[in-house]
Amino acid sequence: MNNIYDFIIIGSGFGGSVSAMRLSEKGYSVLILEKGKRYSEQDFPKTNWNVRKYLWAPLFKCFGIQAITLLNKVMVLHGVGVGGGSLVYANTLMTPPDEVFKKKDWPKPFDWQSELAPHYETARKMLGVTQNKIMNEGEKALEQVSLAMNCHETYHATEVGVFFGEPGVNVSDPYFKGQGPDRTGCTGCGACMVGCPIGAKNTLDKNYLYFAEKQGTKILAERTALSLRRDSDNHWSIETKSSTRIFGPHRESYRAKNVILAAGVLGTLEILFNNRDRYKTLPLLSPRLGEIVRTNNESLLGASSLDSSKDYSKGIAIGSAFHPDADTKIENVRYPAGSDFMRLLAVPLAGKGNALVRLGKMFLSFAMNLPGYLKQIFLKDWSKATTILLFMQSYEGHLKLTWGRTINRLGLKGLKAQGPGVQSYYEEAQTAAKILAKEVKGVPSNVISEVMLGVPATAHILGGAIMGQSPHEGVIDANHQVHGYPGLYVCDASVIPCNLAVNPSLTISALAERFSSQFPVKNSDS
Repeated sequence: MNNIYDFIIIGSGFGGSVSAMRLSEKGYSVLILEKGKRYSEQDFPKTNWNVRKYLWAPLFKCFGIQAITLLNKVMVLHGVGVGGGSLVYANTLMTPPDEVFKKKDWPKPFDWQSELAPHYETARKMLGVTQNKIMNEGEKALEQVSLAMNCHETYHATEVGVFFGEPGVNVSDPYFKGQGPDRTGCTGCGACMVGCPIGAKNTLDKNYLYFAEKQGTKILAERTALSLRRDSDNHWSIETKSSTRIFGPHRESYRAKNVILAAGVLGTLEILFNNRDRYKTLPLLSPRLGEIVRTNNESLLGASSLDSSKDYSKGIAIGSAFHPDADTKIENVRYPAGSDFMRLLAVPLAGKGNALVRLGKMFLSFAMNLPGYLKQIFLKDWSKATTILLFMQSYEGHLKLTWGRTINRLGLKGLKAQGPGVQSYYEEAQTAAKILAKEVKGVPSNVISEVMLGVPATAHILGGAIMGQSPHEGVIDANHQVHGYPGLYVCDASVIPCNLAVNPSLTISALAERFSSQFPVKNSDS
């Protein structure tokens, strides 16, 4: 409590890591609080069946890198650990199409495409963005889908944060003139989303966080932020608890002149709602808190091949993509051989209708292709046989998150959704899955939440603390400061105002680069 930091950042994902590096290089003292564990290449699970190291579920003593949160109107896959979502994301770093920045949702008065352009470029260099160089069976299958959907001209390799040196060979830092960590060339093992065991994936601990720590940033892992209080001397006091210890003394407090919330949409909104409604420490928060939460209009589908002669698990997590139209993108996704845990979320493709209708169609589909689905169930290695499709759109569609008692928290208070919600059925996505199944000589599937509950699944939840010129328009201003609370900022996916139709990590990084650029170099007397 006696040490007062210039900035405390809650969360070490793309928003938190970028901010930490830029602020520390300007001379500010920075502390990062991260609820997850610190992982190295040797710590990652060999497959995602090692749920203790793969899943984040503290109640069951699982302290891994992948969290799966089921709310009443959306299922969210998100990362946990020092490095946030970069530990478990699919490396994909894409700039949204021009049409996204023309949407009215971006706050005035800026031209956000021009405003963010230099920051996208900076983030690309820091994250080592390059074109995928490993095109294997999954990429070939997706190319055939693009041909069948008459949009092959849009098919392309993804832009990713991966070091494609000589496979398996360790070299001195290739990105930062030898000032960064050693790197190892990608072997195409497909383990990106289980935790890269090679050291080829450009996770945040190899760039932004690496330099932040070299410049003095302190990272305290396994700490969950609770209350935020403004002291009489205008400093912030943050009470925390251990995120990995259930019993024993585990609460600590820290103080700072400024606080940056970068805990991802679910983490940041939970902190803000908790402090407004439970602790009553932030009563002036905008009434728009929790509004305009988006799923990137995503759908998760796929197909499992019944032809054992081909291996779809080799490559990087997301190797290629195509665009059925200007607002839609479809990518092929893979898990490494042996990592079959996600097969528990796959059910037969069900088609259109409400949850009850789709459930009936699912059983009908299973019955009509019983031999194929039985073979899929008993596949020896589901990951080797399966190509997942990630469908994304920039079209309108959002829900509202509020705070109250929820079933998924056994009656305790937490985030829950209100309103009509976001659709879980997209015709183009279903078509692509059927074509893929035909191409790989297999059976199509859909994620269980979309079929059995009518609840969309997303790995890229956005919004909830959007920008606005006043508290009536948004939670934060254009400089990311929370309305009514000087020195309190939000810098993560919760500030993104619209669906991007691409993986959002690069956009979060660009926004964080812009955000941190507003602070001057620290005066030695301050």
